[in-house]
Amino acid sequence: MGNIGKREQYYLMLLGIVLAVGLIYFFGIRNLGFKHDELVAQRAQLQQQIEYYENLKAQNDVIQNQINQLKVDISEVEGSFLPYICSEAIEQYVLKTFEDAGCPYLVSVTCEDVPYTAITLPDGTVASDVILDKRITLQYSTTDGFNIPEYNRNISVVDHGVIDEAMWNELIDSMAWQSTNSIVGYNEFISALKTLESENSDCIKINEISITTEGGFILLNAKIDFFSTTFNQRVSEPSTSAPYITWAGEQNINTEGGYIGHPFVFDRPNSDWYGVIMSDDEASSAVRPFATYYSEAIFSRMISERGLEATLGLGENPAEEIPAEE
Repeated sequence: MGNIGKREQYYLMLLGIVLAVGLIYFFGIRNLGFKHDELVAQRAQLQQQIEYYENLKAQNDVIQNQINQLKVDISEVEGSFLPYICSEAIEQYVLKTFEDAGCPYLVSVTCEDVPYTAITLPDGTVASDVILDKRITLQYSTTDGFNIPEYNRNISVVDHGVIDEAMWNELIDSMAWQSTNSIVGYNEFISALKTLESENSDCIKINEISITTEGGFILLNAKIDFFSTTFNQRVSEPSTSAPYITWAGEQNINTEGGYIGHPFVFDRPNSDWYGVIMSDDEASSAVRPFATYYSEAIFSRMISERGLEATLGLGENPAEEIPAEE
């Protein structure tokens, strides 16, 4: 280099600087540019992913809102049915509704299940959920405007089998025709049906109403359906507060002294009817399906000749012994 002039040395230094800059560009700055491009591309890709997930989230929100609305709709459908069937609670509620409306003269009441055809789904399979229909059939009587009813009297004329003659005579003396305006039962019956119909129109339906004319009074008939279903995968929590869902009456009632049916003689001292004997006509006119024809004939003849009290051996002239059946 000592033989190279200053001018050549200057060119060589300049060339070295250019080479150094070129190397720095090709191996440094240029690579940084490529890296920047990759980062920009990666950012764009991530941005697209963010937009995708944001769109997905928005779709999920829409779907979730649709699911929530479906749950609301399903809950409304579930709420239109009783959560379960309690026959005694339904019958108790119906009878109390009629009594509160002023219809105490119940003639008969029955409770039965009404079968329904299984539900077929669009794919042809049978639904696991089943509709339940409990039907209450009842009959009430109106008054006739003449006879005085004994229902829920504050003081009965009969006390432990003994008739209070003064009260009995007062009651009999008050019996007189009071005109058709005094007949009670029809308007009260219709009022009770309206109450039942408005209580829960989704699950309580009046199925049938009919009227039978009798001697001076009428018999009122109704069939009332209560609907429930077996939801195997229920969405909503069932409400059990309604009086026709859960039994609200007394429990563990002491029935000592009570009877099933009407015996010839109320012979249990704890009964309010202790000592009362069935009338001769009622005892002799009933069909006795357990008795042979001749023993029933003998029994009826003995009552007609001596009366039930003597036939049972309770009077002064005990009944003759009925011959044993061979």
